[in-house]
Amino acid sequence: SNKPEISAPENRDGEGGSRQGYPLQIPPGGDGRILLVTVTNVVYPVSVDIMHKVFQVCGNIQKIVTFNKQGKVQALVQFEAPHEAGWAIERFQGMNIYSGCNTLQIQFSNLTDVTVKYNNERSFDFTNPSLPALNPNDALLDRHHHNMAGFVASPMGGRG
Repeated sequence: SNKPEISAPENRDGEGGSRQGYPLQIPPGGDGRILLVTVTNVVYPVSVDIMHKVFQVCGNIQKIVTFNKQGKVQALVQFEAPHEAGWAIERFQGMNIYSGCNTLQIQFSNLTDVTVKYNNERSFDFTNPSLPALNPNDALLDRHHHNMAGFVASPMGGRG
């Protein structure tokens, strides 16, 4: 069962009081709609789908990009409105996506827009669902394999 099951870390009191008053500071340049989410204690993969399942309860998500930076799993989550992003921090800061692992560390990003070129498991623009799914890192490999298969199956150039 790989479904997200947001759970509080074991060392929290039942009130969740330590999250109250978490400083909701928007960095200079940011507009308060975009969150930088760092996932620590990663046991299960972090994808656009998982991030969307977690954060969609807080508001209208426009874009999500996941990436690995300096050995950390991170995501940018862009909401339609700043209060939705603020609520996501208040609600999920320090929480686990799965029981005992995949812990969320959330802060405001200093970006005003997340750029998404491809809709796949690593990035998705929910305002533009018709984007291609091709990942530039895989493009050469995919093209190479398709061409090789084509040549093997049809050495005369594919006329038939």
